Amino acid sequence: MAGPPYVSHVKLFDNAHSAMLSAIELFNKPRIAYRNEITVILVVNAWELALKGLLRQNKIRIFKKKQRGRPYESLTLDQCLEIARNRKLWPAALDGAAVSVNIQGLQEFRNRATHLYNADGLGAVVYSYLQQTVLNFRDFLVIVSGKDIAESITWDLLPLGATTPSEAVQFMRVDPDSRAVPAINEFLAELRKGIESVEHAGGDTGRIYTYYDVNLHDKKQASAADLSVAVNQDASGKVVTRAYDPNKGHPLSATALLALVNSKRKIGRPLTNYDRDAAIWFDRLKEDRRYAWKHDTAPSHVYSHEAVSYLAKKDDAYFEEARAKYKARTR
Repeated sequence: MAGPPYVSHVKLFDNAHSAMLSAIELFNKPRIAYRNEITVILVVNAWELALKGLLRQNKIRIFKKKQRGRPYESLTLDQCLEIARNRKLWPAALDGAAVSVNIQGLQEFRNRATHLYNADGLGAVVYSYLQQTVLNFRDFLVIVSGKDIAESITWDLLPLGATTPSEAVQFMRVDPDSRAVPAINEFLAELRKGIESVEHAGGDTGRIYTYYDVNLHDKKQASAADLSVAVNQDASGKVVTRAYDPNKGHPLSATALLALVNSKRKIGRPLTNYDRDAAIWFDRLKEDRRYAWKHDTAPSHVYSHEAVSYLAKKDDAYFEEARAKYKARTR
């Protein structure tokens, strides 16, 4: 009996590169129906090819055990992600858990597209995921194969559009068929679940979805709280808002914040309370609700898991500068 077909990791990387370029080209056409769905299908395919290339590059089998009377079947995207995580194959420069959440969010949209056809406004959420996945993919492919999609793209594009960029909280309306609402809410719940898993692990939520200006300068990282979407179930024109409890989004005391930052830092010395306080002052984290929050009657601020990710990525030189400026301010 013949064994599984030979697959070259070089060819897999080439095809992944082509699939992502096709997705970008299709999405940027001024007139195209089914834009989000087609783009997501190609993007998910690009990631599946790239991850299989990563496995083959590391001499890992990408075919399942053959079933009698059936042709060989390759691993699913989820299986590739699991192997990459368990074998620690993700490049060190990438937060593999966060990138996986981004990919799985797009895969979830692809799988549910049939039920989300009338979710007016949901495209803004998908667009934010797509923006970030292109950058994730570029970083990934450059590291593992040396191929850079930026070299194949003309960036001189007209910054024109029919709508303005979405805000952190995206409001939506659906048509009078309220049966669509549960499907939309289930999809958003899955996205929030993935973001929360990275937040609680102190991971890089900026690898999941991020808002950008036309120059691709990072404006803000997303959090699970940002993905609270209001749905008007009767399409009467009223916007239904969902209250956000900052106590749930910022569960960490200053002591817990420091402990988590130290546990997540991969290089450098252990940080002290003074390091933490200096950094919080230096970058004005208390003024940014993404990182810190204080109730009017509370004695001190509390912090989010995003604050953990933010500080854990800083090197010793940053904290030395923060300490020096913090000390000088009191003189």
